[in-house]
Amino acid sequence: MTLFETIKEFSSWRMFNSKLTTIKGYEIDLRMLCLYLHNPEIEAVSLEDILNHLKEMRAFGWDENTFVRKCAAFRIFFSYCRRRGYVVMDPELIPRPRKQYQLPRVADEENYQKLVSAIPRDDNSRNVRNLAIVNMLWDTGARNGEICSLNVSDLDLHEMKAVIRTEKAKWRRPFREIFWTPPTNENLKRWLWVRERLQTRPKQKVVPKEKDVLFFSLGAGRSGLRINVKGIGEMLRRASNTAGIPILNAHSFRHHMGHDIIKKGGTNSDISNILGHSSLESSYIYTMMTNKELHERYKNFKKMETFDKA
Repeated sequence: MTLFETIKEFSSWRMFNSKLTTIKGYEIDLRMLCLYLHNPEIEAVSLEDILNHLKEMRAFGWDENTFVRKCAAFRIFFSYCRRRGYVVMDPELIPRPRKQYQLPRVADEENYQKLVSAIPRDDNSRNVRNLAIVNMLWDTGARNGEICSLNVSDLDLHEMKAVIRTEKAKWRRPFREIFWTPPTNENLKRWLWVRERLQTRPKQKVVPKEKDVLFFSLGAGRSGLRINVKGIGEMLRRASNTAGIPILNAHSFRHHMGHDIIKKGGTNSDISNILGHSSLESSYIYTMMTNKELHERYKNFKKMETFDKA
């Protein structure tokens, strides 16, 4: 069997025990390998082939952290091949690169206000939608994909909350509640009004492909389709450029919320529950201080030390 045929078989098998986004990510990595090797027979793929592929990617400047997922995909794939009875290389020989951690990008109140101000307050449907999305990301600390997955029926506008499906909920309840503020609630109501108007106007009517979807695309190519992570990311990039600030993304909002919870006396458990982490360890990165925060904390401790000595 060829490598490409085996990849398709592997993806079909993974459909029953993995998220669709994970399957697609692994399939892209494996297809890139297939393209590099010109689709050989699966049993002809060697460890040297894998290593050469990785070396060439590194030579072309691929980010080091991309190799973490790629190597994981290769190990799982060749483990599957072995269980299927194919005579293939030992997957344990494939390297296990260590993830390189960088100081996370954390949004602040000042840049958030500039970002919001960059979105025109008019009746343009795209602007009304974008403002509601940005407000929701900031208030809830939810992931991009979680906001994309929201349906109108998920919303409780009276209580200003919604129940969402948590994206990374391994071995724990897959749902959690998110909450937002009154100003965000007003902008959500405004979007819901515009959303209904889009479906009934006589010209250029936009009807969502999924009846209950909350946020959908308004561009020519994807009009009516549920907005995706890429679409929100591009919207935030453009708004950040218009505002003249460093590019903010949904995760920078999550980091702001995590930092804010800690500053206000919250615990790692609070962060884990509010932000929907699959494990308590995932919340530890939000306790990391930026250089400015660390300096301020240091000065406070030195002041206390001086006071004690006096």
